[in-house]
Amino acid sequence: MKTFKYIAMMALSVMLAGSVTSCEDMLDTKSDDYVFDNDLNLDNANDSLFSVMGILSQQQRLAERYVLLGEVRGDLVQVPATADYSLQEIAQFNVSADNKYLSRADYYNVINNCNYAIARMDTSVTIHNNKVMMADYVGIRSVRAWTQLQVALNFGELTWYTDPITNVDDVDKDYPVLPFDAALDRILQDIEPYIGMDVPNFGNVGDYNSTQAFVRPTLIAADIHLYKNNYEMAAQLYYDYIDYYNLYITTGYANRWSSNTRTGITAGNFQAYKNEVISRIPFSSDVKDYRPNLINMTYSLVPQMVPAPHFMKQLEEASHYYADGENSILITGTFEGDLRGMAILADNRGDFASAYGYTHVTDKQQDILITKYYNNGEDAGVSNPDNEMFDWRTVRHLRSVPVYRQPSLYLRYAEAVNRAGKPSIAFAVITNGLKQKVMDDSTIVNKWERNGEPYINFDNSKYENNQGTAMRGRGFGIRLSKSGYLIPELTTLNDSIEWVENEILYEMAAETCFEGNRFFDLLRVSHHRADHPALFVEKVSQRFDNPAAAAARLSNPDNWWIKK
Repeated sequence: MKTFKYIAMMALSVMLAGSVTSCEDMLDTKSDDYVFDNDLNLDNANDSLFSVMGILSQQQRLAERYVLLGEVRGDLVQVPATADYSLQEIAQFNVSADNKYLSRADYYNVINNCNYAIARMDTSVTIHNNKVMMADYVGIRSVRAWTQLQVALNFGELTWYTDPITNVDDVDKDYPVLPFDAALDRILQDIEPYIGMDVPNFGNVGDYNSTQAFVRPTLIAADIHLYKNNYEMAAQLYYDYIDYYNLYITTGYANRWSSNTRTGITAGNFQAYKNEVISRIPFSSDVKDYRPNLINMTYSLVPQMVPAPHFMKQLEEASHYYADGENSILITGTFEGDLRGMAILADNRGDFASAYGYTHVTDKQQDILITKYYNNGEDAGVSNPDNEMFDWRTVRHLRSVPVYRQPSLYLRYAEAVNRAGKPSIAFAVITNGLKQKVMDDSTIVNKWERNGEPYINFDNSKYENNQGTAMRGRGFGIRLSKSGYLIPELTTLNDSIEWVENEILYEMAAETCFEGNRFFDLLRVSHHRADHPALFVEKVSQRFDNPAAAAARLSNPDNWWIKK
């Protein structure tokens, strides 16, 4: 509690919103020295706009940590011995008292500002029968819920308070500290009344629509229900979101061989990270403003994290089935390699880095690096003398950090549907894509799985072009039965469910690696199993030099969190 009181005192000096002139300017985080005005009420659209944008500018400080803390505690990256010691400690699940990632202040600053706006916002203001402040109110609640979820996921507990801390007396109050599972229950209870409600739409903020700055309540609730093993509820919420917003998986974001000679590649997946996005944390276009350092941390001679060798090996050995088009019925080449990682062209014609690969920037750099952030960055027009990788080119920076993408949505839907007892429908998300002709094909979807539940209705023609996620890296032919990529004949339904679940975990890695999801993905899927935390322990411990010692440490859930 002493730590939280210190954080709360810091929150008193953090602004709610500043006097800025445009939405783009509001993404500038340079000015943060405003204090709360207890007499201020948010009762008009301008006040509401400024409060929302002020909160979003503070949320930017969480973006880099969202990615780092979600990945270095997973199984897809390694943190080299030359990396920052604080990051090494997090990756080793052995945190010292001076670790810089122990600080929770930025999270609680966002939460406290949300509390302030929620307490002061007058949602009854009506113009032309429209409650003009309600969308802003819902947006702020969604930011608070998402931030609370990050606190719980990173630190294993959440100090719960919903009234703003505006003076020293508020700091001295006793606030409940909720352990992880109880924190998720409380967040869910708080956000559920706003499922399906609109978030603010201020038009474009920089290059992105402002609605993408929010993870909508529907998705926050769905993720928590999925963790809590409420599978049908989660499936319905994911489906409702997919159906309402007309979302589907397209092979336009596929990396594929240009022909079965493998002498050229047609790349689309390598920039899906910035283009195929549901929710993101955006940043100002001004290079002088704050932005995450992920490119500089990975595209470097001294990288802070690199792809884990066993992960690269898994993608390198994945079966690949070449077909000329997404509707072709012929497999004309069978190879190895999931092209969403990297590709090695035939006849020594070179290589292609998608999520990771060789950079060929300098003779000094021959190791494989994470290239996902670099590929999705934009030229900053400035140099960085501290990074030799940029000594002959302009620095690149990320204009946003995605926190929810279409593949994440569909694969979590598959995770929920699979655990709801429908493994062939879940597997079709990976192989064929969900659409009427797939759902009606008994060689793909078991008839006994189709019981009329609303969350499996993909009969609408808008899903006609839905494709399987695996087609985006393992060849268009993977959807065909002759590929042999099928659910094997297993003894029990639970065996089939766990086999499909392992394939879903692979797809989550291939599609969304290095995006900040992996710790929660592993934790959530492991939680579905009777022997939890065995899956989580097995997956994470394999990246350690001494897997047995790591497994012993990780078998204690207290060691998962960022605590001294």
